[in-house]
Amino acid sequence: MKRITLFIALAIIFVSILTYFITNKKSARDSEKYFISTEKESNERVKVLHLDGVSEDASYILHTTKLSFPIKSDAVENKGYQADPKREWIINLIKVNGEDFNKNDIAKLFDYEWRTKYSSTIYGYSVKNHQWTYADTGDAPDHFNKIEIAIDLLDTYNTETPDYDPKKLERYIVEFQKRAKKFPDKLQFEKTEATPHAISKAKKIVQLHQEFNLDAIVILQAKQAFKGTSAWDALQSVGLSWGDGDLFHWINTHDYGGDEHFSVWTSTAPNYFLPEEVRAGNMNPKDLIFGFSLARSVDPENVFEIMVDAAKYCQKRLGGVLLNGDGQPLNLDNEKLKLKMFLSKMKQKGIIPGSNDALKNF
Repeated sequence: MKRITLFIALAIIFVSILTYFITNKKSARDSEKYFISTEKESNERVKVLHLDGVSEDASYILHTTKLSFPIKSDAVENKGYQADPKREWIINLIKVNGEDFNKNDIAKLFDYEWRTKYSSTIYGYSVKNHQWTYADTGDAPDHFNKIEIAIDLLDTYNTETPDYDPKKLERYIVEFQKRAKKFPDKLQFEKTEATPHAISKAKKIVQLHQEFNLDAIVILQAKQAFKGTSAWDALQSVGLSWGDGDLFHWINTHDYGGDEHFSVWTSTAPNYFLPEEVRAGNMNPKDLIFGFSLARSVDPENVFEIMVDAAKYCQKRLGGVLLNGDGQPLNLDNEKLKLKMFLSKMKQKGIIPGSNDALKNF
């Protein structure tokens, strides 16, 4: 009996070791396909694979002179960075003895455990600059006389249930009380509003988010599949840049609005474009999906028209049919009308596309 038990145990150990090596070998092999790289390294990858050139220059399609950018006032640019009571639950913090917080204080109070378990943004009022700014960044000022802990109210929402959990806010107070007891200086902190009021505000934020977190979409659908290298060339020829998220982007170089005017991805797995896979002939997308967030866009109507022109150019190069976001044949007049009506509703709710508030909420 003991021999049988020993044999079974050894068999289990052998299978475990074998599984370990197979799994790790597979993981190592899979990891070779993925890269975390700088922009310079990404450009070098593309260059080495000879995917950096274009067969023709159609970058005139992506012309920023067709877009309208609001003018930022100096007052807005110089106001610094502070917690937003419209969308964040704020805990105010000061030292009772009147002394300033320094970088070591910030590091002790908001250490790695806090950053990983208690998602928040830490703002401080700079003694030197006399304005609010981020307090826990590498280039933050050395001294602050006030601190704000800002918790995104969207974090109270559970999408699976769906419901709102006030305990997700109160746990910050419980944790900070523990930390304050260990801190050498006596701290005074207070929440700016009662939890029920914050939850009520969270409900309004989520409702707005669900109603207006919408992308403008145009799909170029292939009859079978586009040749990967041809699709890559067409997207680069129109002036799009491959990069962030392994997607193609029309980069927004202006200081207003989101980082991209629009992006291009695909429903073909893995939904993005790895240059090595494209060059090897393993990535031949069945569609190209052009899209952007309406709330984050600097000029949604004009960006949409330019995006359609870019999609038409790729259609001319690659073939295929143009569809709307619902997968129906693209009727440009209908899409423009729906877009205009949607933007009108946004305006009625006080949402300005591309504004700082819109970027924070969407």
